[in-house]
Amino acid sequence: MASAPANSQLAGVLAGFVFAGFVMILTERRTSPLRTATLRLFIAGFIVLALDSYAFSLLTGDVATGACGRVWTESLIASGMLVVGAVAVISGMAWLLASYEEPAESPAGGTGAEGMRALERLLRRSVYGIAVLTVLLLSTAAHDYVHVVYDGRRAPWWASWVSPLYVLLVGAAMTVTVWRRQRGQTRRIGDQAVRRSELPVAFVCAVSYAVFGTAAIGVTTSTPVSAWNPVPAAVAACTVGIVLIMPVPTVLALLYAMPRAATGLPGQRAPDAGPVSAPDPGGPDAA
Repeated sequence: MASAPANSQLAGVLAGFVFAGFVMILTERRTSPLRTATLRLFIAGFIVLALDSYAFSLLTGDVATGACGRVWTESLIASGMLVVGAVAVISGMAWLLASYEEPAESPAGGTGAEGMRALERLLRRSVYGIAVLTVLLLSTAAHDYVHVVYDGRRAPWWASWVSPLYVLLVGAAMTVTVWRRQRGQTRRIGDQAVRRSELPVAFVCAVSYAVFGTAAIGVTTSTPVSAWNPVPAAVAACTVGIVLIMPVPTVLALLYAMPRAATGLPGQRAPDAGPVSAPDPGGPDAA
């Protein structure tokens, strides 16, 4: 209850920054595959964070006596939405920086372009670290939720190992995803094709989880307090399973669909392509 207002403000502030970035991209009046991908991520992040801010604000109004189990259930769902929104926002920032590496009417170069590429690579690596951190925080929240829900009664068989096993499995899945992405990037250096089929998956998963989570919190709030004393074992297991599993496809899709290195961006030539020579005015194509 004490942390809900701060989390609501955090989600609202992040949603405001996302909306400002969305407007900035639209005012540039330039279209490209990378800018389209950035807009898609910003839209998903804005929807998730706006609904999450509303979800945390609902928690602040749940002041009924004996509503501890209900509030913890709502808080765990809202925490999963905050994880998805945070990863989507940071991924959108990486795509935004990558879009500025695309060649415009005049090719970019010099130390400014190199600095932009270095910053984009740093932010891309930061996405990996933030994804790992959010998984750890979400597993900790689920661990605390299980111990609060089963306080004073016997905990189920899965309560003690669900958090460490979740970290191990999701960490391994993220490692494999990043490895496959880097391997595919090595194979497609200089490829002009835009392969971003993972972004629609991430967009649909993120928005679906935000809508489902908000609806679940609304249903949970409308139920009487007597139904949550104690919290039913089936409800606790479903809540933990949904919150820990539903964000995973979104995070993995965002990690796999991260923008490629500067040499592999759409519209750029391979590093060994050499300079492009101008056509001969007196050649066969002069006519």
